[in-house]
Amino acid sequence: MIRLPAFLRTSTFRFTILAAALFALSAFALLVFVYESTAGVFSRQTDALLAQQAADFKVAFNRGGINAVNKIVVEHSTGRDPFLYVFTRPDGKFVSGNLSALPRDAFKPGNNRRFIYKFYNPETRQKETHRARGILIRFPGDYKLLVARDTEEESALIDRISRAVWIAAGLVLALGLISGALISRRFAARLDDLNDVARDVMAGDLKRRAPRNHTGDELDELAANLNAMLSQIEQLMAATRHAGDSIAHDLRSPLTRMRNRLEAQLRTGENLSPKEAEAALNKTMDDADELLQTFNSVLRIARLEAGEQRESYNKMDPAPLLHDLAEMFEPVAEDTGLAFESEIEDGMTIRADQGLLAQALSNIIDNALKYTPNGGAVALRLRKQSDGRVVISVTDTGPGVPVDKREDILKRFVRLEKSRTQSGSGLGLSLVSAVAKAHGADLLITDGAGDHKNGQPGLHIALVFPVIRGR
Repeated sequence: MIRLPAFLRTSTFRFTILAAALFALSAFALLVFVYESTAGVFSRQTDALLAQQAADFKVAFNRGGINAVNKIVVEHSTGRDPFLYVFTRPDGKFVSGNLSALPRDAFKPGNNRRFIYKFYNPETRQKETHRARGILIRFPGDYKLLVARDTEEESALIDRISRAVWIAAGLVLALGLISGALISRRFAARLDDLNDVARDVMAGDLKRRAPRNHTGDELDELAANLNAMLSQIEQLMAATRHAGDSIAHDLRSPLTRMRNRLEAQLRTGENLSPKEAEAALNKTMDDADELLQTFNSVLRIARLEAGEQRESYNKMDPAPLLHDLAEMFEPVAEDTGLAFESEIEDGMTIRADQGLLAQALSNIIDNALKYTPNGGAVALRLRKQSDGRVVISVTDTGPGVPVDKREDILKRFVRLEKSRTQSGSGLGLSLVSAVAKAHGADLLITDGAGDHKNGQPGLHIALVFPVIRGR
């Protein structure tokens, strides 16, 4: 089978050809209308003049008979009358007129017919052939009179219009084919570039990007969206690799401890007292619980990002939940030498899942208590902004987080170097970010009140919930 070039097989080429064909058809219809209007006007004018001549001759016949008709024919034939005449006897012999004989094609009485006649042109001194349109009038006694009008000029003009119609239609179609081929070839080349990028990415080259011409057309917009998607995929792949490395790093310690304890217990099993064996098993169970908690957090984040549990979101007043959290964490803060404050306004409404919200706020408060040094303070607040949005925030006077690291701490298993000595898996704020996105809330991280004497900028983390509209 013959395979057409790629650009000839594109949808763009087919659409361009279709548009060109429709345009050519429209142009052809317009030119046909012009042709019919022009030719029709000429024909109607000629037919009207011939009909008037026929009526005049019939009136003359009714008044004076055949002789009156012949007299008028002779008068008109010798003058500069624009009409052509042939008047014949019943036997067909010529009587008068400025044509020598009737045309070979017989005329039906009362019907206009086109015919060709020859005459001697004194200016060119040659015989010429002209086109004419006439009407045959039959009188009693089988006398015949042909009244005609020369239509050579009108016919020549109509011929030119007709040629123009066909030439214009052909040019439109040809130009449509050429423009369709050129446009399709350019379009196909740009699509080939996009396909090459897609194939390279599928082959594993995530650095490839689609070329853009920055014209803002649909292909340029497609290339921009494709590049944005590839950048996101590259970031996700990098995050996945980083998560794998972090999992390996953070889970190595509890797994190693578990193995060492089990190995030690197997080696000295009979020499351990019941209390020592129970303590070893309890520590091993704690490590196992830590591992399970890590994996449960990962699964919960994945489910939130997949949009699960959103049907359980209901309107709620967050104040009772925040009072419970303040009551729960205030003793913990006092035990670590921190001041815990709460400013909670009642009577507000948000749409949320209470369990998810409690988990996210617990993670934020726990981080604040964990990283704020002794003598510092942590504050939990609930308030409404002037635009009607509800804000739940936690502020501490700890070391804070550098501005360039605030996006990183929301990623899975990401922990700043100074946090490596603290327990945790690096999933706490990732879960907070997932909960915020699932609820359509903004997660803001800025400097807190801080402890300027000790150079501590503090940290302020806020969940800003949208205004509830409708049900």
